Amino acid sequence: MLPTTAPQPVRGLVITEVVVLAGLNLELLVRRLIVHAPAPAGEILYFAVGVVIGGLALLRRRFPDRTAALAASAIALSLACSAVGFFATPLADVGGDPEVAATMLLVGAACHRLPRGFAAALAVLGGLAMASGPVLRYGGTSATLAVAVMWALLWGCSVMVGLILRDGDARRAAAQAAARDRERLELARELHDLVAHHITGVVVRTQAAGVILARGPEQELIKEIEEAGAAALGAVRRLVMMLRSPGHDTIVPASNLVETVEAAAAHGDNVTVRLAPRLADLVVTPETVSTVHRVVLESLTNVGKHAHDARHVTVVVEPAEDGRHLRVEVCNDGLRPGRVRRAPGGYGLIGMGERIAALDGRLTAGQHGDRGWRVLAELPLPEGGTSR
Repeated sequence: MLPTTAPQPVRGLVITEVVVLAGLNLELLVRRLIVHAPAPAGEILYFAVGVVIGGLALLRRRFPDRTAALAASAIALSLACSAVGFFATPLADVGGDPEVAATMLLVGAACHRLPRGFAAALAVLGGLAMASGPVLRYGGTSATLAVAVMWALLWGCSVMVGLILRDGDARRAAAQAAARDRERLELARELHDLVAHHITGVVVRTQAAGVILARGPEQELIKEIEEAGAAALGAVRRLVMMLRSPGHDTIVPASNLVETVEAAAAHGDNVTVRLAPRLADLVVTPETVSTVHRVVLESLTNVGKHAHDARHVTVVVEPAEDGRHLRVEVCNDGLRPGRVRRAPGGYGLIGMGERIAALDGRLTAGQHGDRGWRVLAELPLPEGGTSR
């Protein structure tokens, strides 16, 4: 899990939509219904339909899983309103800007979010409602035909924007999946460094037991354990050789946590390292050491890319208060006052989160204080002791 700050641009888009739809409806209310009171029944009908469809368009953000129902309801209401206008004398002068704007939002959302079949059907029906509306409601004059062409062009723009957003989401999802796969392959390449010495220890101890119990009845069983351990070690090495890229070298120190943090922090500028007392005596697994190296190195790389104004960068590594987790915190002061940074979508953080989740840890990244940005990783420590 990767908690982050909420993306502010979405809120800005919601406010913009509310202001635009409310402004269009208010302008229509004043110009058509108040100034020319009493207004014809057709004006009141079209105004009410525009208000309802505008409400449905705004509800799509609160209920994104109901986009199909909202869009279908709006299109059906628009077509029904056009049918009423067709079978009656033209009930009003040419208008309908609020309804068109709201229908565009719903058609675009359908093309963006829904499965292909539903999106295509609603896009076609939405285009039919928008392009035929002026002719059905206001007659087949040259003016209404021009309005119909303009509404059809606006429909095409809404479809295009929805498909662009859909393609962007698909590309982003593919890139995130690729980042996770790369991280998993990287973990697989480290199998030898993190697992081999454990298997080697089992084999060595088994060989020692074989020497001690050379004439005992357990000799055959010990020999089988030794052979199984050696076979497992060979299998791990063969697997790692297949996964390791040509020229790939593992740069993570094998076991020393203090040297690992210092080596990773050497890649950053203006970095202050604060290590807990007796950190070198803390019992940690090799995979935890490897993950600490990745967290510090990736965080400092992100500071160099995204926080050029950072004057101070602090790396803190210490046991948590509960004694069951290791806290790795990287903070910088490169966030400008008054500027809200977007929720991080970088693939480095995705890979980092994948690695930490594999250890049942927790990664948090987000704004910290007025100018700060913090990456905090909490990694579980092995049970049964805190010092060597």
